[in-house]
Amino acid sequence: MISHNRDISLKPRRMTIQYGRKKIDYELSYSPRKTLAIDVHPDLSVVVTAPHDATDFAVERKLQKRSCWIIQQQRFFENYLPAIPTRKYVSGESHRYLGRQYRLRVHEGDENIVKMARGQINVYLSDPTNKSRIKTLVVGWFRQRAEIVFGELFDAMVAKANRHGIGADNFEIRNMKNRWGSCTKEGRILLNPDLIIAPKTCIEYVIAHELCHLKEHNHGPRFYRLLKKLMPDWEQRRERLNDYLIG
Repeated sequence: MISHNRDISLKPRRMTIQYGRKKIDYELSYSPRKTLAIDVHPDLSVVVTAPHDATDFAVERKLQKRSCWIIQQQRFFENYLPAIPTRKYVSGESHRYLGRQYRLRVHEGDENIVKMARGQINVYLSDPTNKSRIKTLVVGWFRQRAEIVFGELFDAMVAKANRHGIGADNFEIRNMKNRWGSCTKEGRILLNPDLIIAPKTCIEYVIAHELCHLKEHNHGPRFYRLLKKLMPDWEQRRERLNDYLIG
């Protein structure tokens, strides 16, 4: 339990409240504002800005009242794509594919082609110094692999979803700045080609997540009950997905 008294300080403090079985960590700071502000960021962090005269007890009470909203916001951001470092497309650079690390190797060759072998992604082209062409070949190869892998996993997940009253015919691969996947208002499921970096179990989670949006359009309790039925271990898969930044 947070103390009712506090030492007035301008430095932000790390605090925690308990909401059911879930802990909510937040950063608390003070300003000459009149009301308390709560912000949930895409990285799931919670930042609270309180008036100078607010007690810890008052802050905690306000957060308890807003805990359900905070968790809903965090869940909304959970499917966001982490920032991916800029690629240089040079020999020796590390790339992820289906959860494993591969080294990019550029070779001089008669045909423009990409082949995977022995833990390496090998690019063959007539001018191995042409980084623009190397990028085009590698990006195209990853997209082709995404179309094949996503298609297989999508069909299998739709078969499971049908038993829960969810039907879908197809999906689209679309570059998205900050999302692994999305479901449009028109019912189109979109998958980011960058998702190919993750293990298949994580890709299945994103597909299941978006399929559930065909029936439940927001991140309310009914959505998560449906997702739990479709994929009982979705939380573990989501946590694993969040670990898969391109290194």
